[in-house]
Amino acid sequence: MRKLRQLSVVLLCLLGACSSTKDPTVQEAAMKQWNNARSNVLSGLAADQYANGNFDKSRSTIDQAIRLSPDNAAAHVLSAKLYIEAGQLEAAEKELALARQADPTSAEAEYLSGVVYQRWQQPQRALEFYQHACDKSPAELAYVMAKAEMLVAMDRRDEALTMLQAKVAYFEHSGAIRDEVGLLLVQQGRYPEAIEMFRRAGILATDDLTIREHLSMALFYGKQYSESAGILSELLTSGKFEKRSDLLAAMGECQLQTGHAGQAVQSFRQASEIGPDSMGVWLGLARAELQLGSPRRAELALNRCLAIDEASSQAHLLLGYVQLRQDRLSEAYASFARASQLDPTDTVSLCMVGLTLDRLGRGSEAAACYQRVLKMNPGDEMAGQLLARLDLRQ
Repeated sequence: MRKLRQLSVVLLCLLGACSSTKDPTVQEAAMKQWNNARSNVLSGLAADQYANGNFDKSRSTIDQAIRLSPDNAAAHVLSAKLYIEAGQLEAAEKELALARQADPTSAEAEYLSGVVYQRWQQPQRALEFYQHACDKSPAELAYVMAKAEMLVAMDRRDEALTMLQAKVAYFEHSGAIRDEVGLLLVQQGRYPEAIEMFRRAGILATDDLTIREHLSMALFYGKQYSESAGILSELLTSGKFEKRSDLLAAMGECQLQTGHAGQAVQSFRQASEIGPDSMGVWLGLARAELQLGSPRRAELALNRCLAIDEASSQAHLLLGYVQLRQDRLSEAYASFARASQLDPTDTVSLCMVGLTLDRLGRGSEAAACYQRVLKMNPGDEMAGQLLARLDLRQ
């Protein structure tokens, strides 16, 4: 009997405990509501501090917010941002896991986990989180762009392009997405499409000089040199791009291709002062000097090329042209032979070896060079003409 009474007392206590757990008192509910309200206010303050770069104060404030309301998803997200800023990625990911637990609909928590895993160089996991972010918030352009960036990093450019092209109409006022599509089209060599996309991006973001730069280079690669030069001229005088040797070199090439060799020389010289170790700049300067009729200056530029990289077949080939124009046949032969040795697939250098041998009076050796070229490429026009000319003379 005594044992039954004791058991009854225990059961009543347990029932009372369960009842109190399920049904908090009015005072407890009010306190929780008050703490949640205070936590939200502190989270807002911490967000302002974060935006203003006061990371230490923001950390102190957001920690208070989390203590008041451990289920505050926004507070955990901001805490993760602060950890990311400090390079504490493991702590950040723990906060993001808590944020997702508190609010499974949080797209930002998914996105930031993508950032964390991208920094951990785990692209597949990063892509998965970016995809979750896109699914939860399809109207957020940053998430779409992050997913595209990850696909490109994983060498899945076609997928990235297809995805972005499908989103272009949805983000009808975004120049950024059109700019990214244009860049991917350039990588595929689809220059007319890229040019059109950059034009549309520029209309939507008229003050974005980076988009103008991308347009100028797409025009350049598409061999629309006059228009490319016009935009490059604007950029180079804007103050932002005046120290860009690559843009100066592109400008020089445009000028060279449109028959302004003197201006091209000036552009390439400016580029060489900014980037003295650029092979492309010195090769461009040499070609411009040759077109301007200054073989000696062209040779100086080519010597700079070879000082940077003696194994440049292009530099040896161009040096051979300079020497041939000056009737320095033995030197020209050595330069062309070196160019052909460095790039055995280059039929032009082999043709020039043959031409120099012909001028040296070694016709049979020249014919052998032309025949080698035609064996490599039966339709090679230069080799066919040189061989026919040689046969006529003989």
